[in-house]
Amino acid sequence: MRRFSNKRFELLAGVALAAALALSTPASAQVQQLKEQIIAQAQENQQSQDRINKLDDETGAIESEYKGVLQQLDSLNVYNNQLQSLINSQNAEMTAIEKDILRVTTIDREVVPLMLRMVEGLKQFVDLDVPFLIEERTQRVANLQKLMTRADATPAEKFRRVLEAYQIENDYGRTIEGYTGEVTTDDGRKLSVDFLRMGRVALYYKTLDDQLLARWNQKDRRWEALDTGYVSNVKAALAIARQQVAPDLVVLPIDAPENAK
Repeated sequence: MRRFSNKRFELLAGVALAAALALSTPASAQVQQLKEQIIAQAQENQQSQDRINKLDDETGAIESEYKGVLQQLDSLNVYNNQLQSLINSQNAEMTAIEKDILRVTTIDREVVPLMLRMVEGLKQFVDLDVPFLIEERTQRVANLQKLMTRADATPAEKFRRVLEAYQIENDYGRTIEGYTGEVTTDDGRKLSVDFLRMGRVALYYKTLDDQLLARWNQKDRRWEALDTGYVSNVKAALAIARQQVAPDLVVLPIDAPENAK
């Protein structure tokens, strides 16, 4: 906005005064009056210019403030768009979680009966299997049966424990083991013996004094005596199972495999 200086107002006043003097020859009072009028007009013009300058400054300040507000508005729009994207993403995640909860509920209804059947199947398997570590294995099944009735155990924990039990039983089929325990003979005697388990293929025991030797007959489900001539072989196999000596070939009697039907 254009501003006028005081010097310009004084020049205009002088020109106006000169023009007035040139057009007429007034009396001194008239000249003085005219002069005062010109000075008053100049002062009024100066005041007007001051007001204009003040309005110009105020307008500039308002314009700067307006630009600052526009910048803040742009920043808020960007921030709001980002928040909206986050809200949309969270809503989508909540929807997915709700669907997962529904699926988990359905899976629980299907998995629980499956686990119960697995535990019952494991119990029957242990009862019908070669009777090695029978107390330990029977107790494991009993613990699983109790776990199935616990409300504080999650289905995931129950399923993990069932699979763990199945894995242990599976490992028995590919390992050999020697351990000490008791056996009850047909005539009711309890003997302290060394058991030798070779996978699930064969199970033997010998008394601690090496006087008795027997093999489990899975077909007849009973212990049958072996010639004590195999005692040294059983002792060698026990040493291998207990990792006391290096693996070696051991000859022991086992059941012949049956033909598949």
